[in-house]
Amino acid sequence: MPPRAQIIRLARIASLLKTNSCPSAEKIIEEYREIELEEGKSIKGKYSRRTVFRDIAVLRDEYNCPIKYNWGEKRYELLDPKWEFNCPAYLTESALFALVIGSHVAEGIFPNPMRARIKNSVDELLKGNDTAFFEKTILSSLKIFADGGEPENSGVFTSVFEAWRTHRRLKIWYDDQHGGVSERIVDPHVLFHHLREWRIKAYCHLKKAPRTFVINRIKNAYPLKETFKPDKKIINSVTQDNLSSFSKLRDVKIKLIGDAVKFAKANRMHSKQRVKNGLFMIPEVSPEVILPWILAQGGEAVPLEPPELIEAFSKKVQALSGCLPPKQ
Repeated sequence: MPPRAQIIRLARIASLLKTNSCPSAEKIIEEYREIELEEGKSIKGKYSRRTVFRDIAVLRDEYNCPIKYNWGEKRYELLDPKWEFNCPAYLTESALFALVIGSHVAEGIFPNPMRARIKNSVDELLKGNDTAFFEKTILSSLKIFADGGEPENSGVFTSVFEAWRTHRRLKIWYDDQHGGVSERIVDPHVLFHHLREWRIKAYCHLKKAPRTFVINRIKNAYPLKETFKPDKKIINSVTQDNLSSFSKLRDVKIKLIGDAVKFAKANRMHSKQRVKNGLFMIPEVSPEVILPWILAQGGEAVPLEPPELIEAFSKKVQALSGCLPPKQ
């Protein structure tokens, strides 16, 4: 078996390949230096392309890695995504800590049975590593409270998750919230958590276009035998500024008073939002996101622009006023 230092380097290359990063030799060398920083060592600049070539050769010859060098793009590619790096995982202390903390966070966000699978996988990795440096209270003192509830049907979540993970086409029955349930075939390209709910961005074969689906509104789901190729255009379309499929209000301005300034700075609705001189300025945001936020500020956030936002806010306030019991 290769020495521990090389095993750690091989594991990092395998990780890059398995996540479809298609690393160049220069990228792999950067990762080697990152490993040294994780180990708490100073970078000695001892790594070269020759080191990378030797490690790639070990992966290919000793671990049967189906790796190919793309001369046109000057990057390494994994030919079979099902290949596994079957070797004990010798992790650095900082990598172990990051792994355990990351799994703890994931357990707080993912529903069962995914939560149990994450915990079991991490426990398996920890078996072969020294965890004596962990304080007994360290994990119990890190509290993660998810901002969303459990899915109404964990079986549906699991089916959707597996279809996304394995690039399988998915048959779903979707509640359109207008009294109907439509049957669709979709390719789930992106899985994301937004507005306290799990969602997928998928290519919908019924609509012949990408669509966003809330998993809690999927009544049933079955992965099909057909697979699909991940579409980078669809994947890259899901950003902080484009998570919602709702229509957007542009050039939003809100007057802030008191604590609303603090809450505006802490709440990210757009990558280019600004808070300046008591004004909260957002390039674009959907009414479904900004109206609840304004109402939650208890009068310390007043919409100024655009007119559509002011009108929608006024209607909400009037509707709420009508719900109040008459004064005695």
